[in-house]
Amino acid sequence: MTSSIVAAWIAVNQSRQVLEHHSLQIAGNLAHQSLLSLITESKENAEPALDQAMSFNDVSGVAIFTERMSVLQQRGEINWQTDNLPVWFAEEKPTLAADRADHWIITAPVYLQEEQGDYAEFELAGDKKQLLGYVMINVSKDSLQSLTTNLFSYNLMIGLVFATLLLWLQNAGLKRITRPLLNLSHSMNEARTTGEHNYANVEGPLEVRQIAESYNAMMQVLEQQEDKLVKLNSGLETEVAIRTKELTHARDTALVAVRTQSEFLANISHELRTPLQATMGYIELVIEELEDEAMDEPVEDLREAMRASTRLLALINMILDLAKCESGKMELMPQEISLHSLTQETEAVIRPLASKKQNTFKVYLPEDDPVLNVDKEKAQQVLLNLLSNACKFTEKGTVLLSASVDDGFVVWQVSDTGIGIPKNQQNMIFDKFRQIDGSVKRKYGGTGLGLAISKHFTEMMGGALDVFSETGQGTTFVFKLPLAAPADPVSQNLLSKNSSSTDLEKL
Repeated sequence: MTSSIVAAWIAVNQSRQVLEHHSLQIAGNLAHQSLLSLITESKENAEPALDQAMSFNDVSGVAIFTERMSVLQQRGEINWQTDNLPVWFAEEKPTLAADRADHWIITAPVYLQEEQGDYAEFELAGDKKQLLGYVMINVSKDSLQSLTTNLFSYNLMIGLVFATLLLWLQNAGLKRITRPLLNLSHSMNEARTTGEHNYANVEGPLEVRQIAESYNAMMQVLEQQEDKLVKLNSGLETEVAIRTKELTHARDTALVAVRTQSEFLANISHELRTPLQATMGYIELVIEELEDEAMDEPVEDLREAMRASTRLLALINMILDLAKCESGKMELMPQEISLHSLTQETEAVIRPLASKKQNTFKVYLPEDDPVLNVDKEKAQQVLLNLLSNACKFTEKGTVLLSASVDDGFVVWQVSDTGIGIPKNQQNMIFDKFRQIDGSVKRKYGGTGLGLAISKHFTEMMGGALDVFSETGQGTTFVFKLPLAAPADPVSQNLLSKNSSSTDLEKL
């Protein structure tokens, strides 16, 4: 079909070119025949030239113009506008001046040249050729349009016949291929829906037969594998039951071991703390005696030992708190205290620590001073842990503590301008014995227990502890607690035990 349309288009284009060339030749001949009529400006002399031009089939009108572009003689149907004449007559040879929908207008100049011997008696005015006037012919496109219609019609009919024949042949060939494919597809679909191993008929072209043979071979392999799976399944059920029993025993053993470890840590912490406190008491007595005797140098050494003992006691206390949390023995002791009092007590402890690294410590409290019913010691310990970390990881910066009340909760925000925490490590900072990385731990010290204990205390009190940070731009911790402690501290303690047991089971 496409080739027929292309062939028709090429034929029409060639016919158009031939007609255009023929029309240009007619205009050139008319220009040559109009020399005498333009020289004499005689209409009678123009008649033969016009009659000869009108004798051509496609010429429907002709006209001869003088050099001043006025009509000398006209024959047939031809239309023009005076404004178009200067543009149409600008060429020095026959030219297609206008291409209309149903006709062409072709113009040609009429020159008197020196070599035209028939008119030698007319002397030229200095030039070897002299413009005498113009001719114009109107060429109809009726024959071209008729030819175009016939060509496209014939080619379209031929294309339709060949397309119909091709479709019939194609349909016959496709049926020969698709019928075996449909049978094979039906067998496959039946096997998929019923679960049975149906075999297909091997028929049709070579390719279809190969597909059917491959499908049948696959069905045979599936039958063999299904038999093996049935045999393996019976054995696997027994093995899974044995493995499940072993895993249950291992889980129970791990829970007992973790619980025993927590109890051991709690007991050993008590055993360590008692002699350490006694040692610190003796050191204080010796310091007092040496101060009375004005022995400053030993006093300073003993104060350094006292500071080391204090740090060791704080570490033991944290290990003891962690052991209590993991064993479920940590209890809540809520009491009433004002928001301002709790925050200001914490500020008094932290302000000297902030000044050690030349940090600016700012505190913002709301105008209202609500009364909180919380475990004061645990809430204050969380704030101290957050603020001490802010002071530790910030140098010559700003540490900010702000408090507010929002929808039944008190919200503390601890912000600093320190080193910050990478985003990929913010989820692990609440894990016990974890810090940002080894280098930070070596530079700033610490055990990695403060935030883990703070997170556990916060959840025990029904609150939340979140962190927002960017490396090099500081860190903000948001510590949120309900204004009133849980109604039943014992139930909360049981909940803590269950949570701890669940965590152990995950291990």
